[in-house]
Amino acid sequence: MLGKTGLRVSVVGLGTFQFGGSWGKTFSKKEAAEIIGTAGDCGINILDTAECYGVDHLAEKLVGHAIASTRSRWLIATKFGHVRLEPRRNSQAWDPASVQKQLEASLRALQTDYIDLYQFHSGSNEDFDNDELWAMLDKQKQAGKIRQLGISVSRKSSEWREYQTRKASSVGVSAIQVKYNRVERDAETEVLPECLTQDLGVLVR
Repeated sequence: MLGKTGLRVSVVGLGTFQFGGSWGKTFSKKEAAEIIGTAGDCGINILDTAECYGVDHLAEKLVGHAIASTRSRWLIATKFGHVRLEPRRNSQAWDPASVQKQLEASLRALQTDYIDLYQFHSGSNEDFDNDELWAMLDKQKQAGKIRQLGISVSRKSSEWREYQTRKASSVGVSAIQVKYNRVERDAETEVLPECLTQDLGVLVR
């Protein structure tokens, strides 16, 4: 169970950063569908993607195409806050109107009516502290376009990670995504204890 989200997820998920082309390989629709299909055969049910993985929601489009006929068996986690109009260059867009446009574009790309986990994507505390943004996102939850809200915390600043995790429940967030592995273990002191306190779901990358 992913914290208090109510979402039951596989222990291992499939990330889709590679589908955006940043690793120097272009994935065809067929290749992406085969990768996702194999993940499903292995019992994986959660796919993590983002608005800026590739130009014009490319990774989301590949995911959407791959799961169009099996949407109900998948949990989709995607993100907001950036726009990629050219390879390897993102622009940031955090105002509520821009984020709402990103949401609608993600829904179209993913060929779905709803996103299971919609995540604030590596923004600063200044970007985060915007009541109008969270109010708009809550309205989208009420409308059924978003099931749960999350934060994919930035790797750039421990202050941002700690602050945004601490404030998560107050803005309606119920899951945190954080970089954590055998070498980089800062999350053990910066993020994970607060996740336990608030019963936040955790996705580690």
